[in-house]
Amino acid sequence: MNELNEAYLSLENGYNSLAINIPGTKFNNAMKARRRLSKIVEKVVQSRRAKSQHRSDDSNFLDVLLASKEESGQQLSHEQVVDNIIGIIFASRDTTASVLTWIIKFLKSSPVLLESVTAEHESITLKKASSDDRLTWEDTKCMHLTTRVIQETLRVATVLSFTFREAVEDVEYKGYIIPKGWKVLPLFRNIHHSPDYFPDPQKFDPSRFEATPKANTFLPFGNGVHSCPGSELAKLEMLVFIHHLITKFRWELDESKTGVQYSPFQIPQEGLPIRVDRK
Repeated sequence: MNELNEAYLSLENGYNSLAINIPGTKFNNAMKARRRLSKIVEKVVQSRRAKSQHRSDDSNFLDVLLASKEESGQQLSHEQVVDNIIGIIFASRDTTASVLTWIIKFLKSSPVLLESVTAEHESITLKKASSDDRLTWEDTKCMHLTTRVIQETLRVATVLSFTFREAVEDVEYKGYIIPKGWKVLPLFRNIHHSPDYFPDPQKFDPSRFEATPKANTFLPFGNGVHSCPGSELAKLEMLVFIHHLITKFRWELDESKTGVQYSPFQIPQEGLPIRVDRK
């Protein structure tokens, strides 16, 4: 596990680096880490594939991938399965954690909002027969204010700054021609912080999501057929985390840390150091 974590962190460190493949550069180190990570994951895949021949249940995502077939009826290769697993690790690990980090900061910086969110979650807890009762799917559907807090955090922080697309035809934009086949990087932050779509865009105001945003103006998970397939899972994880944080703990921010770091994802300086106490 330590070897996997070290390889992943080296890969992540080169995420936004210049693609200069010279020994010692972040990009070169990231590519070497990617190869190490592939070997680690491939061992797990090979072991699981051998065991899956004697199993009838799809018990986890890796088993589902191993059982998946292309339209031709051919199963995914080791390389394809490994690539999917690494992609999921990268797409899910820091993105959700970064959003939660901003939520912790925004809630503590807005005492009235924190009080309202706390009341929402305490009302859910009070309905339980026991404090040990687990959250249900129905409980998460009652977290209306918390959902808006998550949406507003996704807008203000815009953890996923851009995505890659390809121009399927020549496009003219403000006097510039984007030729067919060129890669295009739409910047979500420009959209999320546009006063044309979100009045007073720098203000953290979850109430703006009491109404549905105009189409194609709120894109924290991308859009269309290539939007993030894990978006609903990510939002569910955040709801559950916030519930347990709000109902069981109180926290204080380190006011000396006020900066922002932008790579690989935008988060408060040094990951937002806080002091946590049980209620």
